[in-house]
Amino acid sequence: MSDDVKADAVHVNGIVPPAADVPALEGVGDDEAEATAEPEAQMPPITIRAPRPTCARTLPKSASSSLVLKAYSQPGETLQEVKLAVNDWACGYWLGPFSFRLPGAAGTVVGTSKDGVEVRAGERLSDWLEVGDVFGELAAGAEAEHVLDVTREPYSDVSARQAVLRLLDLVAPAGTSTHTLLTPLGVTAGATIFEAVRDGRTASEPVYEDVEVALPSGRKGKAGKKETVKVRREVTKDAHAFADWKADAAPAPVGLGKIPVAVPAADALPCVRAIQLSPFNPPPAYLVQQGHLLYLQVSTLEGDVYTLVCVARGWYVSKSNVNHFDPSPRAEGAAPVHSLVDLLHSLSPLFSERLHLLAPLAPTPAADPLTTVAIPQAEPAFPWLAPAPKPPVAEVVRTQLAYLHTGATTADALDHARDWNEEIQAVRELPHATMQERVFRERLAQKTWAEYTHASTRAVLTVARGDVLPLNPQETPRNHMWLVSNIFVTKAVDSIGLCEHLGGDAAAYVSQAKDAEGVRLLNKLDIDGIYSLGHTVVDWAGERWVCQTVLPGIFTHHPAEDKEADEAKEANGDAEAAPEAAPNPLIIYGVDAESKSTVHWDEPTHGVMSKLASALRLAPHAVTSAEGEREFYASTDVKALRGTDGRRYLLDLPRLSPVDIEWLEKDGVASGKLAGPDKEAEGPEYPHKMALLRPELIETYWENELKRWARAAAERASKEEKKEKDAAEGDRATEGEGEGEGEGEGEGEGEGEAAPAAVDTSAIASAKEFELRFNPDAFVAAKGETSAFTDESDPAIKAVRDASVFLRTIAVPAFAVDVLTGAATVVMDGISLSKQMHARGINMRYLGHLAQVVSQFAASAPAEADAVANGDGDAAAKIAGDAASAEAETKETRSSGQLVALKTVVVQEMVLRASKHILRRLVRDLAPEHAQAAVAHFLNCLFETAPAPVAAYEPLGLAPVPTPAYVSLTPAVLRAQIFDEVRLRFRWALEPDFAVRKVQLLRELASRFAFQLVQRDYFGTAAAAGVEAAPAKDGKKKASASAAKPAAARKHAFEPTDVITLLPVVRGTAPSVSVAEEILEAGRATINRGSVEMGLDVMLEGITLYESIHQVIHPEVAAAYNQYAFTLQQLARIRLQQLAAASANAENPQDAEQNLGLDLATGLRLQRQAVIIAERTLGVYHPDTASYYLQLAMLENLEGNGQLALRYFRHLLSLWDVIYGNDHPEIITILTNAGVVLQALGDHAASLVLLKQAAERTVAQYGARQLQHGQVLHQLTQAHFLVGDLAAALSTAQAAHAIYVARLGAESAQTAEVAKNVELLTTVIESVERQKQASEAARAQAAERLRAAQARVAGTGKRRVLVDAGAAAAAATAGASTSASTADAPVTQPQSRIGERGHLELDELVSFIQGGQGAAKGGARGKNALRGKRRTGAKR
Repeated sequence: MSDDVKADAVHVNGIVPPAADVPALEGVGDDEAEATAEPEAQMPPITIRAPRPTCARTLPKSASSSLVLKAYSQPGETLQEVKLAVNDWACGYWLGPFSFRLPGAAGTVVGTSKDGVEVRAGERLSDWLEVGDVFGELAAGAEAEHVLDVTREPYSDVSARQAVLRLLDLVAPAGTSTHTLLTPLGVTAGATIFEAVRDGRTASEPVYEDVEVALPSGRKGKAGKKETVKVRREVTKDAHAFADWKADAAPAPVGLGKIPVAVPAADALPCVRAIQLSPFNPPPAYLVQQGHLLYLQVSTLEGDVYTLVCVARGWYVSKSNVNHFDPSPRAEGAAPVHSLVDLLHSLSPLFSERLHLLAPLAPTPAADPLTTVAIPQAEPAFPWLAPAPKPPVAEVVRTQLAYLHTGATTADALDHARDWNEEIQAVRELPHATMQERVFRERLAQKTWAEYTHASTRAVLTVARGDVLPLNPQETPRNHMWLVSNIFVTKAVDSIGLCEHLGGDAAAYVSQAKDAEGVRLLNKLDIDGIYSLGHTVVDWAGERWVCQTVLPGIFTHHPAEDKEADEAKEANGDAEAAPEAAPNPLIIYGVDAESKSTVHWDEPTHGVMSKLASALRLAPHAVTSAEGEREFYASTDVKALRGTDGRRYLLDLPRLSPVDIEWLEKDGVASGKLAGPDKEAEGPEYPHKMALLRPELIETYWENELKRWARAAAERASKEEKKEKDAAEGDRATEGEGEGEGEGEGEGEGEGEAAPAAVDTSAIASAKEFELRFNPDAFVAAKGETSAFTDESDPAIKAVRDASVFLRTIAVPAFAVDVLTGAATVVMDGISLSKQMHARGINMRYLGHLAQVVSQFAASAPAEADAVANGDGDAAAKIAGDAASAEAETKETRSSGQLVALKTVVVQEMVLRASKHILRRLVRDLAPEHAQAAVAHFLNCLFETAPAPVAAYEPLGLAPVPTPAYVSLTPAVLRAQIFDEVRLRFRWALEPDFAVRKVQLLRELASRFAFQLVQRDYFGTAAAAGVEAAPAKDGKKKASASAAKPAAARKHAFEPTDVITLLPVVRGTAPSVSVAEEILEAGRATINRGSVEMGLDVMLEGITLYESIHQVIHPEVAAAYNQYAFTLQQLARIRLQQLAAASANAENPQDAEQNLGLDLATGLRLQRQAVIIAERTLGVYHPDTASYYLQLAMLENLEGNGQLALRYFRHLLSLWDVIYGNDHPEIITILTNAGVVLQALGDHAASLVLLKQAAERTVAQYGARQLQHGQVLHQLTQAHFLVGDLAAALSTAQAAHAIYVARLGAESAQTAEVAKNVELLTTVIESVERQKQASEAARAQAAERLRAAQARVAGTGKRRVLVDAGAAAAAATAGASTSASTADAPVTQPQSRIGERGHLELDELVSFIQGGQGAAKGGARGKNALRGKRRTGAKR
């Protein structure tokens, strides 16, 4: 190919190749580092040559005329991925089935793949060949030889159906109004509003601001000055996001009917009227023999209806119509067109015109592809509020999609269901020695787990609808089991009484969630020889469903075991006696749950379990059985089964962690005391005994004990060294005189006390010698028995007790301290609270204890609170143990804003979880329409809407059924039930008059119980009165008084029709991507060692792996993007501080715009994508989404995009308003940052408004003497200075200085900086005062000279030109600042008007100087003067 040929360029998978000089990784194994460096050798771009279509309109005008694409690919990518890039190319979208071929003589061998397959020129290349195998033996620099030719391939039945599906994707792309074929579980799945926020399009109506306009009054004297009038004007689009921010107070909370939840689909014109499969499908056998594959019916916009026939060579138009079948070509002798899209271009000009306006042909895409592309591996987020669903559009092809995907027209023709268990286990057995093998294995594993999770969700919905018969229909419904698509489905209930002694159904409900966590933990540990079944837990419509893959052999009859059992009975002479329970022949390790007397044990399994025990810190312990004692590592409830495939599977994994014995003994019994505020009251018995310690808590406690052990070892080593030294000195002293001996000993002791010897690290024992393990069977009793492991003299049993005590007394208070000191991430709502508590190993049942600790901290004395904020653990323990000292404090005491916010979230979370338990019981076993009414009535009772709620219930009228429980629910009953649930589950007594945050509670309840509501203002006045606001008419800005019209159909705030649908909550067991995590962590470690560029490159390598494994749109990818952007921001701040310090110390200050040497553009791109991905997979109003927006705003400001940063800050305030409320302390940070950005943009007045509000908030939430208020005052000082209010700036700086001195001391660097501001402002104000006094003296002198001159004129009667008083005053002022001589010099200017009023009387001159109109008394009113009543600040 010649060099002057223009070619398009594309990166395969949309990923830009990493830099070629990425070094080897440190902290990663040699094999991993070597494998990670392999992709660094960049391949030359692949030149792809495509054929030309038959119709000239097929290619858009903007497309390259050469039909050549340069694809940048990695050696490990397959040709299938390159084909996907070609399909997205503007010159390749139209292609039918095609393959790649290497140019050259046919049959010439050009290389060999890793599997030994020869790569030949001119022959079809397999789609699964890696690019490195295709071009591996070509010269590295021979770019011209890296060429692939696109060759058309004949159609098959599968490729014909795929061509139709591809056509549907082209004419109805995702994100447009024509995309109506999908039927998701909810409304607006995977919605994002990022682009609307970025472009400032989130406001639903025009934004107005109050401005002051100065108008002349037309009056004389002082009254003739301009008058200020307030008017309203629309904020222009180029104004910043805070242009309408009010100075007196923050904007009122936005109603739920106006908050942005989703962006409407982009309007797109249809390309065809209809596409559907012809009713003559499938082709009969004799036509199949003639090559017929598929019949397609297309109605064009021109009004023609075509029946297209697909054969091996392509598509052609037949003579068939709707009622008559004639497969012969309409045009005699016309050859089939290979491409279906190409044929439609030739048939319909309007099809070409409108298709060129859609992606990928549109010259400017309407939206970022990330906002519309399908989510492959993650669950899409469904907004809790959604627009009212539109009626479905008639699409015949929607009912034919199953045939297009499967080709089956009958049930018998369907393929057999996938063997999920074999797929999952086969992926686990893939080799994973090198980095490439690990990446391939992880990619396939994540894909398989995601597909299994989706299949499990579909299976649960199918079973819940009653579409599948149970395997055991003769048993009671609670014991039913189902098999759907090789997925075993059961309910999370105690169907056979195994959990009766633990709490029955309540214990089984919790146990299944713990089981899923155990499976995820096993998948993460990835221990060879241990397998786990595919496992998914789905919560839907009040029921918890458990989905598992089928254990091989579970349904197999074992006659050999039956024969052995009969022989054993005959040998015992008791063949007629029935055994207690037949043992499970598949169990090889553990205790059979149905036959407790049978203990299974297997030596190889025991060896493999030792690896698991090492990872989980489990101690070996002996279990007594009829055969004797057997040693186990895990709990005896954990069983190993050997399937017929020979693999060893672990089941029943809730008990991988020990029990929380302190909770069971102190809170799990009926006599247990409440945590607070009524600590003397006794709480009810906890509903179950499945109270386990989290693995994170075990690890945290183990690390804490390791540190204590290391300190103790160091102290022992120090004492031994000192003793040896003293002994050596004593031996030397005994050789001398007795008097010298006494002196030597005294000196030695004195030296030892004054300067203790340094600890020799070699004397400290290795950490491998530290031993701390936990007995998982400690304090656990079997049904009808007592626990055999209660002797706390055993270290493994004592460790379980100590870990439980550590959780109550250390972990919970430490979390409150972290929130107080800012060491913990900001807690916004229950989701973020749960995430942080779980990360610290704190179970949610400790919410009541956490609320009590927070109350004690918040009520503590200021000095003690400061000690806690400074990390004083003793003070923290003192506050946690005794809060009574706070009552005696007489100083000004205010609760920390963070602690108040934390307690608000904690109490709200307890109410939320109690509400979920109650609502789950209400909607269980209800029909869909009754579940809808139950949710609506529950919400009316929960929020106590007016009027008194009445449940909507209409019996089906078929079979007699009892009235559902929700019908009799009232607000008072529900409130009492919530009180009882909180006492029962969290050991906390709610205040009698407690109030919830309605918007926040509704959002969390809808998001976490999973239902969607129609977007409307449920808590506004219109909702309370049962009316709806009518939409304003076009052209009118104000709604009339009759705009609100009664809505006769709405009787309550929440109606059953407001509940759009209930959604499933899915708990998958796929672990995180370990290989990408390791590389990302290695990059951060490299940066910490000082190699910034190297570390950033390594982090980009990890991000590339995340993208490759998770297919970009996944929450873990968004988190990786955010980590990289956060690292860049921190590095940028450090370098800015270094530049500022260097400029302050250097004689020649450095340029403030100096390049920081960081690729902030890449960080910004990734952070924007992180926000989009988070909105689509987590939710628009998710706390992680809000934190990503904050990070994005910071980066935009660093890059100099102040307007964008302000838009994100403003949107953040809206997010906080919905997630928590507008009174969280974190809002202070947002306001101060926005104020600083406004200062950079030059809007000092708006900046002053924001910073004043931030200062008011710090006083209200922290107090006027706290450091947080001083920090905001420090920012406010600069704002006052920039607007010219020097007096306010000085007073603010002095107040800030007083706080800094009181909190940090006078020697602190921060205090010195604030003191410098005070000194500078004092100097400036004194200078301005001196200038003002000099100016006033000059004015007085000029007035005196004017009077003297006037007197002389009056005495002589002659007219004389005098110096104007204003000019003289200006000259005098200028002279005061330069020299006194210039003040007396006359000021003369050519063609000036100076002296023209010298003939006037003195009073008239004074009136003129003061602003009067001279001698024009009683003159005409000016044309701009105000008439009638004086206008004030009234709005116009």
